Amino acid sequence: MSTQLTDINARFEPEMDVETEVAERRQRLGQQVAAVRRRSRRIHLLRMVLPGLIGGIALLNVGWITVSSILGSMNNYNASGTEIRMTNPHFSDLSGQGTPYRISGLEMVKKAGNDVVVTLKAPSIEFKGDSDRFTHISAASGVYDTERKTFRMTGNVVMASGGSDMTFRTEEAVISLKDLTISGDKHIEGTGSMGHIGGESFVISKSGSDVVFRGRGDTLVRGLFNRQARLRGLGKS
Repeated sequence: MSTQLTDINARFEPEMDVETEVAERRQRLGQQVAAVRRRSRRIHLLRMVLPGLIGGIALLNVGWITVSSILGSMNNYNASGTEIRMTNPHFSDLSGQGTPYRISGLEMVKKAGNDVVVTLKAPSIEFKGDSDRFTHISAASGVYDTERKTFRMTGNVVMASGGSDMTFRTEEAVISLKDLTISGDKHIEGTGSMGHIGGESFVISKSGSDVVFRGRGDTLVRGLFNRQARLRGLGKS
């Protein structure tokens, strides 16, 4: 083994001169600054794009829920050249005031090419009002108009009010899906803890807590019910 000795008095010569080292340091610093700037631009872009993507996904989810409630929930369907029939249909949506409602039936019939109006056999509609109880309405047949936001029910219409303990019976009722107001111009009978009430036309709103019956001529009967289903006011004009 041999050992190479260096003269202690020899001048130290650095492997790299000062200017080259400074240049390389500047180059490395520039690369680091550029990387930070690229990362900052990506973060800024993501902050702009992500909220839009989240909103788009939310809209897609709402659209898919609406479509699946109409199509995906149908057990069976038969299509012909003039109409489409579906069994056990149900539709879920929100009123104009944000109240959820659900329409169902034994069978749905839709004319081919008509995506607005559908006819249901043995339909029912259910929605929750101000109280904790649900208003439930059933009938022999019904017409659901998605454009006008109305649901017309005919034949042995039975309405169990969620705003009181009243049960109403009539032959025709029209539900406005914008505010879930129920109206009709057929004879109506109502029974409950307050007794019996009848009329020749009616308007029921606020999930059954506000009831207006009109009798023959100008006779008007109005009933307001609280959650304990006791009559608060009754008048004629």
